[in-house]
Amino acid sequence: MKHIWVLSDGKPGHYNQSLAVAGALETLTPTTVTTIPLRVKSVGKYLLRGLLNRKWGRWMLKHLFSPNVATLFYDVNLPEGRPDIVVSSGKDTSMLNALLGLWYGSKTLYVGHPKKLDNKLFTHVVTVLDLGFDNQIVLDVAPTLPYRGDIEAFCNKYKLDPKARYWSLLIGGDGAGYHYTQKEIEALIKFVNGTADQVQWLITTSRRTPKAFEMQMQEQMKTAVFVAYNQKPEKVIGGFLALSERVFVTEESASMVSEAVASGKPVVTLYPASGAAEDDYRKILEKFENRSLLQRQSIEMLEGLTGISVHHMDNLTVYKSLVEQIACVIEEKK
Repeated sequence: MKHIWVLSDGKPGHYNQSLAVAGALETLTPTTVTTIPLRVKSVGKYLLRGLLNRKWGRWMLKHLFSPNVATLFYDVNLPEGRPDIVVSSGKDTSMLNALLGLWYGSKTLYVGHPKKLDNKLFTHVVTVLDLGFDNQIVLDVAPTLPYRGDIEAFCNKYKLDPKARYWSLLIGGDGAGYHYTQKEIEALIKFVNGTADQVQWLITTSRRTPKAFEMQMQEQMKTAVFVAYNQKPEKVIGGFLALSERVFVTEESASMVSEAVASGKPVVTLYPASGAAEDDYRKILEKFENRSLLQRQSIEMLEGLTGISVHHMDNLTVYKSLVEQIACVIEEKK
């Protein structure tokens, strides 16, 4: 029995990717999965990062092993026992992930670019972009769990007809080099309302969505379901994607874009006039675009969109590929 610890910074996109990796490992060997919520301390994290990036610092941390030491840097309660594998995503989790690997001799999987940390602190770095690391697992699509919910119950909850035509719109906000304006929010509203006689819209905002924009869209958009995430967070993306013929998603959210691509539905990413993707993320988008897994579209020109020319990826095929690519973690020795 393998014991997997999943570290969570509370951000759904990071946590879901970590759960997808843990889920893939579960299909390969008997496991127990324990989720560990955490919050990094703003002062302690700089000290911990500095120690982890130095040979003498790693030696010192390894010989100072005690769960109480972790509380110098994190608000966290570590469970009893030891993990065989630690999985996490998000920079606030990365240092504790590496620290647990030093203490317990566990395999450590970090999903994403470790950036300010030495990549060799982890057994494997899991990304969709080849960063040139010798300990990297390069995936076709970011780790994503297939939808496992009861679609009939989902439809009953939100009063939806499973035979109707649905399109989804996943809305984020400023971040990752992007900035959305009032004019662009109005263009989104116009596009949704202009197509509402042909399809029914399933729309959710996210924690990044400015509240003023969220309220305006909620009041003005013609939708079957509108989830105002900042007012009442609801985990609806999996159900929305399962029901939808097409998916539109604001481009700044790597997790929402990856989840949309992995759903097996045609995907259009929407970008604003102001700002552009940061370098690593731009390369991921270009990878998806070059493989015709998504179509990028300016919000300003959204009204003129006449078709979506992208390939479909079956989500179960995507998940099977994740399992195959992550299998080396079980097979190799620490």
